[in-house]
Amino acid sequence: MSDLEIVDECLGVLRELVDDIGAVSARIVEHDELRTGVPARTLALGGGEYLRVELGSRHSRNADVEVAFDRTVRQLRAIRRRWEIARLPEVSVTHGASPSQGKVLERIESYLRGLAGIDRACNAFLTRGTAPAPRLVAAARPPDELEAMRWPFLARRALANHAPGSSHGEIVDPDAYAMSFWYDAVLVVLLVEPYAVDFVRHRARQVARELANLLPLLEPDPEAPAAIRRPPSPP
Repeated sequence: MSDLEIVDECLGVLRELVDDIGAVSARIVEHDELRTGVPARTLALGGGEYLRVELGSRHSRNADVEVAFDRTVRQLRAIRRRWEIARLPEVSVTHGASPSQGKVLERIESYLRGLAGIDRACNAFLTRGTAPAPRLVAAARPPDELEAMRWPFLARRALANHAPGSSHGEIVDPDAYAMSFWYDAVLVVLLVEPYAVDFVRHRARQVARELANLLPLLEPDPEAPAAIRRPPSPP
């Protein structure tokens, strides 16, 4: 059981509710005495915790709020049963809020630890760019001296070698596997030979798909909004 996976599932359900009905926030709380001055609904989840949804003035009048509440309560109860936990984690989602970079990095590291936990794997790294040198974004565990020399070399090779019919590169060495994805990101897995190439490739691609959703959250916000040019006047 992974605490991060449970948290992610709960956050996904709450985020869907907030988006569907236009709520200000949705949270799982241990007590129902929380008061913020914002109109809210509190629903028991059956394990001693509560779902509290702050509606405010922006919630959609067209949305079937009661149906959305019922669906969310059922989903959260199903998560508790599936993971066989006594209580759901206390988490919250606010309209328009994005996770902090620290939380994003924690999630990335959890995926890398999972990848490094497969058979024959020693460590896993996520890198970005090549100039002046590849930058280490995250690792399953801190690299030792030999690994610190190995991953930059593999990252450069993966970005320099495109797989046939693809814009991304792949490196299959006796003791390592590396693949480029997204824009200039590389996933590097150090292994003990022999290893099952197809299995490692499959797992690496699964992880890369998840990381491609997280990497944009590490990008800095633009200093100014994009300028929209005025359309030309008709002749």
